[in-house]
Amino acid sequence: MAGAEHRHMKTIIGMNHVGVAVRSIEEHLASNRLLYEGFDIGQPIINTTQQVKELFLRNGDRVIELLEPLTTESPISAFLARNRYGGLIHIGYDVTEIASAIREVESAGGRLIAGPAPDIAFEQRPIAFVYLGGQISEFIEVWRER
Repeated sequence: MAGAEHRHMKTIIGMNHVGVAVRSIEEHLASNRLLYEGFDIGQPIINTTQQVKELFLRNGDRVIELLEPLTTESPISAFLARNRYGGLIHIGYDVTEIASAIREVESAGGRLIAGPAPDIAFEQRPIAFVYLGGQISEFIEVWRER
């Protein structure tokens, strides 16, 4: 738009992955085998903190994270109750410093949903989930040289 101020987050380095909620990772892979030909399929990760089973599919620098609920209390379960077939649940971004990234979202009118906390799927690096403009995003802090 003409005259609109363009803002961008100073802390985002790039996109890390796309998170997709599914009822069953195994069933999803079996029924979508054709779509994932050429992807490297990682090992399942049991994430008790988030109450999900996770599986990363990689094709070069393109990454899809499949998320299956472990319990009915999992945030993924609530999403699947509203979206019978599952679907896009978040976009993951690499950030330079997670606290600064959260402050940027909050100053733009967004809010923190969960975290920051170390996460098993990302070598215990801190992650956080934020909500801004109708979208859930996951921030993953990159390792910094000490």
